[in-house]
Amino acid sequence: MFSNDLASQAKLFIYKQEKYKNKFLKLLREIYKNYLLIIKDKIKIPKDENKIRDILVDDYLSKNIKNYNFEKEQQNNHGRVDIFIQETLTDDKPEFIIECKVLDANSMTSKDKLNGKYISNGILRFLTEHYYLDNNFHINAMIGFVFDKVDITKNINSINELSKKILNNLCEITQKIELIDIEIYQSQYKTYNNKEFIVYHQMMNFSNIKNS
Repeated sequence: MFSNDLASQAKLFIYKQEKYKNKFLKLLREIYKNYLLIIKDKIKIPKDENKIRDILVDDYLSKNIKNYNFEKEQQNNHGRVDIFIQETLTDDKPEFIIECKVLDANSMTSKDKLNGKYISNGILRFLTEHYYLDNNFHINAMIGFVFDKVDITKNINSINELSKKILNNLCEITQKIELIDIEIYQSQYKTYNNKEFIVYHQMMNFSNIKNS
């Protein structure tokens, strides 16, 4: 009887997790549509993570995506997340976290440059639960604000190679960053305490409308 209860709980958790994944992916598609609106509107974008995020959240996401609340610099566990999102339509009000980082063509294979910070100050903060949600799904997202004429595919390959060095001995990379949907990438990890994490990635290219 006890084993049956555990099996039922596991099935319920998997069902809820899959539902959460699908909702998150749908939300990310809507977020990307709003990035395309920024490009269409030819908004001049400064090379500043917080200022870009503010334009994205205040001028687009909060106005155009219904049934969600978007908050910036929300206190979470040991830090402040760039974008904290809560759905308002359903009773359970699922929450989502997105961390943002600027990327450019400067030393893409260096741990100390922006690709390295994308990993150590972004991905790794999810894996160490520096940022954490109570749902225990361990599913979060990153947005890369891309400057310079960077080949996105090559840069993702650089991040994958750099991840092996930075995350070495900290976790197992069970899936490198790979395209899984229209402009949505996914990577997966298993930590030393056997927790499994999924990180979604979106790359927003502002190289053509950046401030000079």
